[in-house]
Amino acid sequence: MKTHGMVLILGMMMTACAPQGYEAMNNIASQVGNDIACKDNKLEMKLWDGLKAYLIEQKEIPAAETLKQAMRDQVQKLAAENPSMTSEDQEKLQAELDKLVVSLLEEAPKGERVETPEQLLMLLSAIDVGDRSTVFRSYMQDKVRGNFTQLSKTVDSFELNCPAGDNSTAGTGTGSGSTDTDSGSSSGGGNVVEPTPEPNRDYEYHKAQALSAGEPLSVFGARWAFATSYQTCQSVVLPDLNAQTETISGISIVGKHSDGVGSKREIASLSKVQASHPYIKGVSGYGEGCFSVKSNPLIYDYGGKPYGTTAADSPIDMFKNNGDGTKVLGIDCSGYVYTSMATAGLRLKSGRALKASDSWAWGSSSYVEPQNNGLTCLSKISVTPATSLKAGDIVAVYGHVLLIDKAGSDPFGIASAKTESDCSKIKSSGFDFTVAQSSPNVGGVGINFFDARVYLPTSAKMQTGLEKYAYYACLAKVNNKTYTPNVGTLSVIRHKGTTDCMAPRVKMAREACISSCSSLRR
Repeated sequence: MKTHGMVLILGMMMTACAPQGYEAMNNIASQVGNDIACKDNKLEMKLWDGLKAYLIEQKEIPAAETLKQAMRDQVQKLAAENPSMTSEDQEKLQAELDKLVVSLLEEAPKGERVETPEQLLMLLSAIDVGDRSTVFRSYMQDKVRGNFTQLSKTVDSFELNCPAGDNSTAGTGTGSGSTDTDSGSSSGGGNVVEPTPEPNRDYEYHKAQALSAGEPLSVFGARWAFATSYQTCQSVVLPDLNAQTETISGISIVGKHSDGVGSKREIASLSKVQASHPYIKGVSGYGEGCFSVKSNPLIYDYGGKPYGTTAADSPIDMFKNNGDGTKVLGIDCSGYVYTSMATAGLRLKSGRALKASDSWAWGSSSYVEPQNNGLTCLSKISVTPATSLKAGDIVAVYGHVLLIDKAGSDPFGIASAKTESDCSKIKSSGFDFTVAQSSPNVGGVGINFFDARVYLPTSAKMQTGLEKYAYYACLAKVNNKTYTPNVGTLSVIRHKGTTDCMAPRVKMAREACISSCSSLRR
């Protein structure tokens, strides 16, 4: 009875005169404290998900001192509930928790000059999945891993009472997916009414259709994400963007992002965008409950990711702004690649559950050296005398990543090459494949299918790197050998397709609007 009374008093003291954000931080800390007591071995997941949920929902950078205070209060609560816990035990546990908080909320953001909640969300997500794409991230990976390892050893040394009936969840909100209707909805407000798909035209139907045609799941996922994003069946079957595609009018560049690289874009004239955007201009209307993309167009958004929470059942939502610095809807290149894989049930990291919020975890640079950045379900391709680039492959450089949507029988144009000298003359103008990507081409289009022969001259890094891959593919043919190209600045990688790299897929918001399409094949 005395213990219960002491815990109650401590609880009252925790909330009295608490600093801003304390309640949310205490929710995270209580999850950590509960795991310490019960030894559920989910401490890392609860802390990561709690911090990411805070950043997604509160849209502010959490204060390290507030989380430290919340952790300190939870340690005191543990001590009150467990008389065997000595003052030395408390000090040791608190010291380990403080070190972890400092690493995540002080040292990491300072090292990457984080200025916005979105930037911190991206950084913490990257550390969570094992990203080592920069020297600093590699350092932080070791630092945080060391913090967790030491904390785990300390926790294992305790014998504490597990509180009964504690079913609270990490995070700061309900954790469910977005179901808000905004100005883009053709239903005009209120709750979203999901249209009923026609019989036998749902996700599973289209997936089976793709697989029976021999198309990889990554290709199917990219097309499903594409059609869902534009909310029409016809968007998928339109011709690839090419030299004749008109430049979109009505999109303005209004500045640079804090990294000094990416441009901020806004829609200056909706009517001009509607009249010139290749995937919008021919659309006359949308089905009931569908999002009116024509009224609120998706364009290229540097740093933008689809909205999603840390909840296991959260959908990927293209129609709720989750960008970094602008109000436009749209996503960046890595956001599209992750969405394409996740909605097809393709894990990027073996054993890691697919979640909508992981679209923040891997930037384009992470894919260049997948083996170093937690992308254990992806590996660099080898070129043989008979095979090279395939539909479904991912191509990455530092700064951009895309998928191969279609590949001809001679994707690199090497069929006529007879000698190594011929191989050295291979150019991208002879390539035969289509890329699926989100890019700023043709005035800021966003998600698109592009003829590689026309696209590559607009991206020097992509063009140079793929021409090197073509050279190795040609050498493999001429010399009857197998090569695994390592060109340094570009990688072509492929999903392993093994059981441990498959998982229940992540659904997309409003995907029922396109599930009645007769086909998503191109």
